[in-house]
Amino acid sequence: MFGLLATTKLGEATSGGGFWMPENASTTGSAVDDVFYFINNINYFFFILVIVILVVFAIKYHVKPSAHVNFASDAPTHNTPLELTWTTIPLLIVGVLFWLGMDGYLHLADPPDNAYPVSVTAQKWSWTFEHAEYGVTESAELTVPLGQPVRLLMTTPDVLHSLYIPAFRVKQDVVPGRYTSLWFEATKPGQYRLYCTEYCGKDHSKMLAVVTVLPEEEFQKHLGKLAREYEDIADKDLPVYALTRLYNRCASCHSLDGKSGTGPSFKGLLERTKSGTTVFTDGSTLKDKMGPGGEFEVPENYLRDSILNPQHYIVQNYAGTMPTFKGQLKQRQIDALVLMLKNHDKLVDAQGNPIEAPNLDDADISMGAGK
Repeated sequence: MFGLLATTKLGEATSGGGFWMPENASTTGSAVDDVFYFINNINYFFFILVIVILVVFAIKYHVKPSAHVNFASDAPTHNTPLELTWTTIPLLIVGVLFWLGMDGYLHLADPPDNAYPVSVTAQKWSWTFEHAEYGVTESAELTVPLGQPVRLLMTTPDVLHSLYIPAFRVKQDVVPGRYTSLWFEATKPGQYRLYCTEYCGKDHSKMLAVVTVLPEEEFQKHLGKLAREYEDIADKDLPVYALTRLYNRCASCHSLDGKSGTGPSFKGLLERTKSGTTVFTDGSTLKDKMGPGGEFEVPENYLRDSILNPQHYIVQNYAGTMPTFKGQLKQRQIDALVLMLKNHDKLVDAQGNPIEAPNLDDADISMGAGK
């Protein structure tokens, strides 16, 4: 409920909402709002009724503590019409609420046949959205068409999550080992907040995303651009692409300023890799596995393996909760992440803030002989 009070449209004040509810930006939102306000009005009515009766009776039947009260022996012990009334009316109200709730639930559980499909993966602590029709994977941002039903098919490889978009009035748990789904149809272009509303661990509050609603023509152009953006980028621009477009998948666990989080910080990672000082949970060191004839002939191979097979070697003092990105990232995107790590100091300042216009003229964009 408290999530409903948040501003859901980014960059401007909420419009079209009320005291209790944020802006309604979906076809199903009005029905949800109607039920909410219907229940609220019932609460207001009975709250006022009870308070009025309480005050009237307190005044009418008030007696001084010292007064002697005589109880009539023939005073009524019950009133059948009154008891039937206060039993029947709540029963009818509950029946209406059940019908409204069930009707809305069945409607939201049955997506239209022409719904645009998006596969959603929730994992500690990020959202990944796959558009199979375009071959595009988005992270921390979901782009959907305006005026067309969208169906989200959701799963998670780790713990229980819950996807919630207040402006669309939809929320559904994402359960490990099974698929769940929800659908919505956006009625207003813009950007809207997406939350995880099931506590899923230390960085649960950072598990946020943005839903961007675009008119159909703009939507197709945007997804088409995303499908080939990393192919058209020059090699020297790949580190910036990784920082601005891919790092948001890593940000909840890996800092840029040296602070330790759920995973090791990206600051100094290349230097630690080159020196081989990293110690794994089995007591071995990265130095033992580096160099000619070793498992990782060049540092780039270790970085790549850590992205695609993060459970292969777990760094000491960390839990090893990172999921694999195999199948989620294309080879050029993996190269971009490796290059971002190699050029970390050119991309961010000492506090871990991205440099607005980094000078990458002398950036290291080699991938090593062992790539």
